[in-house]
Amino acid sequence: MTKDTGPDQSTLSPQQTILREIETPALVVDYSALTRNIEKMAEEARKRDLALRPHAKTHKSVEIARLQIDAGATGIACATVAEAEMLASAGIGGLLLTAPQVGESKAFRIARINREHGITVVVDHASQIEVLAAALQPDERKLAIAVDVDIGHMRTGITDIAEGLRLAQMIAKDARLEFAGVQGFAGHAQHVPVPLERKQAAAKAAKVLQGFVETLTANGLPPRLVSGSGTGTFLQDSAGPYNELQVGSYVFMDSDYAQVLDEAGLGPAFETSLFVLATVVSVNRTGQVTVDAGTKALATNGPLPTRMIGVPNGARYRFAGDEHGVISIPEGQRTPKLGERVLIVTTHCDPTVNLHAAYHVVDRDRIHRWRIGARYGDAQCDA
Repeated sequence: MTKDTGPDQSTLSPQQTILREIETPALVVDYSALTRNIEKMAEEARKRDLALRPHAKTHKSVEIARLQIDAGATGIACATVAEAEMLASAGIGGLLLTAPQVGESKAFRIARINREHGITVVVDHASQIEVLAAALQPDERKLAIAVDVDIGHMRTGITDIAEGLRLAQMIAKDARLEFAGVQGFAGHAQHVPVPLERKQAAAKAAKVLQGFVETLTANGLPPRLVSGSGTGTFLQDSAGPYNELQVGSYVFMDSDYAQVLDEAGLGPAFETSLFVLATVVSVNRTGQVTVDAGTKALATNGPLPTRMIGVPNGARYRFAGDEHGVISIPEGQRTPKLGERVLIVTTHCDPTVNLHAAYHVVDRDRIHRWRIGARYGDAQCDA
């Protein structure tokens, strides 16, 4: 097991009595580490005079969004309409929908959120603008729209500055709409482990976005919003052109971000606060134990866990099917007994969260159960 070298201060023990009350597998949050992460990022944004709009796609939680707002965030970014609906209904404001949406159904849902609470959305195609405008009712508040820019991630966003300018002009000319600004997300730069290489990737992406900002400004459309960045590049991106940060994973961290060194090359900038709690369910094979956390409890699209609490240093986890994982124990080290608990750092935090219905938030000697909402499939089941 690779030891995290970041500022990890978790005091959770899988064998403490309060955790033994939880049915496994379960998603466990260290409340103290979570709140330290939230306060630290808020302070980093304040020091750099940047707005903070953390991403709900990581946590899908009203309670965590409120903690972020209370710490100074100006709003919350959302990846899906369902996330925006959940947060808006809970009174969370300053919402930004960061993924272009297609179809009349989603346009009408966005229009309803805007009518009742207000929201900003992004687009990367003229047809999206047309459908959104058509969903608005006469004489209601304008819908704020930003242009999404591909700055190297090659996922969404305009790829031609002239086309981006045309979209911005199209928005500005429509009385039902408000041109809000631009968004650029360098997802490809977030997990580059080496600080200098990550800085270079972020700078290259920012240069593309800066070019679009300059074009808009020269054509009389200076963007009030230049949004983007992420947990991996928030320091590099603070130099501009961004004026707000869409960071997400910093609240939890995971095995992927455990490999991303901070500016001093010392390790992750934030603490691990999210774990999957598992129980040892089989001990019949020499040198290994089996736990009840497999692919239904941990996402498979990230590195295998780099840290586990409750097993010896050097132990290794591997998936062993839907319901199970196998932990190899180094020779000569103590093998956990049947029924013992293990805390496993998540592989990739965002999709792991989507697999669970709730967090078990450990705050000293208390456990709070926080609902995980707007999961994929939830909206259809609730309809």
